Amino acid sequence: MVKIYQHLIQDVPILEVVSNNGIHKPLPLVIFYHGWRSSKELVLTQARKLAQKNIRVILPDAMNHGQRLTDISSIPSFTFWDSIQGNLAEFALIRDYYNDQKLIKDQKIGVGGYSMGGMTTGALLTAHPEITAATIIMGTPDLSGYARLVRTNALQRNIYIPDDLERLTSWIANYDLSLQPEKIAGRPLLFWHGTNDRRIPYTMSKGFFDRVHGEDYAQQVAFITGYKAGHLVETRLMDKIANFFEYYLE
Repeated sequence: MVKIYQHLIQDVPILEVVSNNGIHKPLPLVIFYHGWRSSKELVLTQARKLAQKNIRVILPDAMNHGQRLTDISSIPSFTFWDSIQGNLAEFALIRDYYNDQKLIKDQKIGVGGYSMGGMTTGALLTAHPEITAATIIMGTPDLSGYARLVRTNALQRNIYIPDDLERLTSWIANYDLSLQPEKIAGRPLLFWHGTNDRRIPYTMSKGFFDRVHGEDYAQQVAFITGYKAGHLVETRLMDKIANFFEYYLE
């Protein structure tokens, strides 16, 4: 049986999903991030499947989402990037909370996410070598390319964006895995992306994979294509994600 516990780590609302007999035991840890305008509750099915593999799963609410819901800025993507930046800032807080309680078995830490959560995952890989394995699901590691795409689309639609928006979000380049793919560093990394995704283009993740998959540092990078799939995760994919983390965090 899987149990769900809701609590705060400082000001970060989380759900901790764990097997009934594992709450006080050291287990592999997976921090899994939800997508844009979603919440931690909406990834509970994925979390349950992971917890059934004897993994402790942490689902945080990103800034501006869930229990922290706020209005969206009228400036395209400004709140989106603020939310990802908050995830990056709070990752170590969550990691340290469980590490201090000696609840991370053999320091096995997995990170994954859907959409915005997948983009968070790629960014975390650039800064946290302690991450053991990761999944980027219908997201892209090319943060700078996605930011350019949003700016271009806004200009084409005559939506106001500040002239210095790129500079205002200049932190993005520091966490862009596509600019420093060597930081994968041989770690297992699973991509999934649908070919008919209208929110984050399929080519933005597949192009990255095609560029790096022959490199030594990317020998454990895998890509699953969702043929004719859109921006949606199905149960079979959730099972594959759970199996991936079970295999690499055991």
